Amino acid sequence: MPNVNFEQTSKVTGQIEVTISKEELNEKLNAELKKQRQKVSMKGFRKGKTPLSTLRKMMGNQVLGQILDDQIRESLFGYIEENDIKLIFSPMPNEDKPAPAITAQTLQDITLAYDLALEPEFDLELPTKTYEKYVLDTNDEFLDEQVARLLKQQGENQEVEDGTVEGEDILDVTFTEAGPMEDPITNAAKLYMDNLTEEAQEMLMGKKVGFSTTINDLNTLEKNSTDAYVKKYLLELEDAETDISGKSFELTIDKISRIVPAELDEEFFTKFDGSGAVKTEEDLRKRIAEDNASGFDRQGEAMVNFAIQRDLVEDTTIELPLELMEKIHREDPNGTFEMFQRGVRWMLIRNKFAAENEVKLEYEDVRAEALESLMGMLGGQRPDFLTDEFIDNYVGQMLQDEKQREQLSSNAIEKKIMAAVREKVTIEDKPVDADTFNEVIKTFNEENTPATEEE
Repeated sequence: MPNVNFEQTSKVTGQIEVTISKEELNEKLNAELKKQRQKVSMKGFRKGKTPLSTLRKMMGNQVLGQILDDQIRESLFGYIEENDIKLIFSPMPNEDKPAPAITAQTLQDITLAYDLALEPEFDLELPTKTYEKYVLDTNDEFLDEQVARLLKQQGENQEVEDGTVEGEDILDVTFTEAGPMEDPITNAAKLYMDNLTEEAQEMLMGKKVGFSTTINDLNTLEKNSTDAYVKKYLLELEDAETDISGKSFELTIDKISRIVPAELDEEFFTKFDGSGAVKTEEDLRKRIAEDNASGFDRQGEAMVNFAIQRDLVEDTTIELPLELMEKIHREDPNGTFEMFQRGVRWMLIRNKFAAENEVKLEYEDVRAEALESLMGMLGGQRPDFLTDEFIDNYVGQMLQDEKQREQLSSNAIEKKIMAAVREKVTIEDKPVDADTFNEVIKTFNEENTPATEEE
């Protein structure tokens, strides 16, 4: 058996040396070559009778490489497991003690040295501060607006034959280039009142079919308009290079259309939810509150998680093997070294919390994560075909893929740990409306986007 020596060089570093003697290598090489000889057929020799010296020349280096890999892996990781040495990273070859180059023809004693990043001892205390969790305020005013929006979505577009323009109408208009000319630019288009500038809305509000006015600059009609937009959508010009700067156009209202909202009846409820779960306005308002709150709730939870993790990482004293970590980061510089350090600190904190609080990953956690992933691909809805049997088969297929299995497991245990952490810290809900919530999310993302090395 190879000889293994371990030396702890600091509180968070160590070194392991694995020594394999020439005699042991030769013995194992000969034993493996004898096994291979039974399978080899070479010209001039009967099957199974090829001399070991010939096989050593032909395939000895390949066999030796596999022997070394197996012996080192078994000895190195066997020693680490047997002696319960907790590591942050996998053992790294020591650059100051390179392994000698040997072949099947030049066997000698070989010693391989590995640097170890040891898991540090540290005290973990959860924050005592109170965290704010933003939640969507689904009050009656909000629900009234959402119900009105849904009724309008399922409403009918009707022509206003004898009436005036109102704030959310759709106008069929004709644009005609102003001024005497042989071939003026002319085109029919639609204008949506709620997409017009305040100036344009004031100009058209209360007007009837047949109203005409001259527009000196079509860019002033719609919000965020450009020359390219005007030429493509309002004038439908085939030649995008046509110059319209300085041109005035006469706008004429040809037709006024208005959406008449649907009724809160059985037909509406069936269109909204074909499963039949929503049958009354009360059911509808409850569903709207749940659906709107759930997406915002995930955002609010994510921001609380971030704040808790940040405080734990910054306030927990942990000694790290920085020299070894710098070496790892140089070889795979993904993000800044500071971000790498924070990631390692959080990993250690997370694992310690899980161990102390017996948070363990179960199959149901991975199954739930896979289901959430699948539901995300299906737009958040669970169709009828998504039976428990289908889900289990789907999860089984995902778990067969090592990369997907690791990703699902990592996401699932992270969520389970953070759920347990949130149970042990103080969190207060802060209801806000949707606009405020979106502004909070925007500010949060801007403030917490990680910098790159170049920055």
